[in-house]
Amino acid sequence: MLYGTRKELNKKLKRAFGDTEKFALLVWTRETVMGAAQDMTDQEADHILAEIGRTGSGDHAEEGISFGTVLELLAGLRAAPAMVSVPAELLERVSDWAERCLNEQDAIAWQAGGDTPETVARGLAALNALKQFTKA
Repeated sequence: MLYGTRKELNKKLKRAFGDTEKFALLVWTRETVMGAAQDMTDQEADHILAEIGRTGSGDHAEEGISFGTVLELLAGLRAAPAMVSVPAELLERVSDWAERCLNEQDAIAWQAGGDTPETVARGLAALNALKQFTKA
């Protein structure tokens, strides 16, 4: 399968097929993909288009690419945890700042005779998980 702009695909098709060779071309567009689910975003549709384009040349022949395929790809995309890339130094600074703020809130609660607030405990646990994740 192929994925890209019309101009990019024209070049790929010209290299792959002779001037007189016959072939069938099935086209999926963002609008076609988005027709499978009313709540799909442009970004999700673009990701799914790229996935369809990565399908091997013969891999789609037996099962095809259908709205069912698109919905399966969408479900997988939505189930995957969202990942972002940030500079490590920035992440460390923000994490340190957040930890100091949470520890201050914890100290205020203790000075007032209370236990660690649930929101503080959850925040510290999240920071700890983040630290473990970045060590991996």
